Amino acid sequence: MATHVSEGTIKNSKVHLGLTLASGQVFRWGRDSDGWWKGMVYGAVVHLRQTRDQIAYRASVNTVQTYRGEMAIDAFLRWYLRLDHMPRIRVPRGDAHLRRARDLLKGLQFVRQDPFECIISYVLSVQAHMSLTKKRIGFIARTLGNKRIFDGETYWTFPSPDALAELDGGFYRHHRFGWRSERVATTARFIANAIRGPADLETWRSVADDLHALSGSGVGIKVARCIDLFSLDRLCAVPVDTWVRKFAREWYGVTGSEAKICQWAEARWGKWAGYCNEYLFAYYRELHGPTLHDRVLSFAASDHPSAVMPFE
Repeated sequence: MATHVSEGTIKNSKVHLGLTLASGQVFRWGRDSDGWWKGMVYGAVVHLRQTRDQIAYRASVNTVQTYRGEMAIDAFLRWYLRLDHMPRIRVPRGDAHLRRARDLLKGLQFVRQDPFECIISYVLSVQAHMSLTKKRIGFIARTLGNKRIFDGETYWTFPSPDALAELDGGFYRHHRFGWRSERVATTARFIANAIRGPADLETWRSVADDLHALSGSGVGIKVARCIDLFSLDRLCAVPVDTWVRKFAREWYGVTGSEAKICQWAEARWGKWAGYCNEYLFAYYRELHGPTLHDRVLSFAASDHPSAVMPFE
């Protein structure tokens, strides 16, 4: 059992936990069969459950250390879930697809992920199904992170850049990470050398931009946009994957390279482009996704547990 436990509730009338935590942006959250969302964030075990106009929480710590400094757990959760920063999306005239997607996905928020974990996670995610990425991230945490036992379940923190930097590509190849092996090693070493001690948001933005320019880092345009959007508060960023390519072509007649689609979307939707893209991505996948876990709306409305959980 955890030695330090915080419990409480946070007022909330707008954020939808299911749409937010099942949207595909995060890799170490899952909904358990008891209805609680369980995750490991910034070194803390957190359980969340939504009831009407509030979110109940229980956590393994009283305070959380972030790139914004140390926060009390309730303040951290408000910040992490952006409870005080809801998007205000104005749909362009005649854009019926975006209007429908926005209305169905109201309450979906981008959480403020830990930048280092986000960077490594999205380097691992390239051309890999979400469940496989979650398993690989879990393996890294179990191998190099610190164990946390909470509510009878075992969690692991995500390792530090220094810990990951000690491993070379051979370690990851041995554990079947494939062609990503050298990229994870290169990125971890770069970050360990670039950041010594606490780093603020601007420092992480600079490091992420440098990684995007670094050959062999695994931070191409899609991964860079994911990192921007999900951990660096760059809400105008538009990641482009297969689903985005499909809706861009089918609904808007836009084709071409990732860069071209990014530029089109970011110019069309401006400072909220990341949200607009995510609404359309989730809505299109709802219509065409092959499994329940691919369909965010259906999964959020169900009582099914997540396929992969962040604990053992």
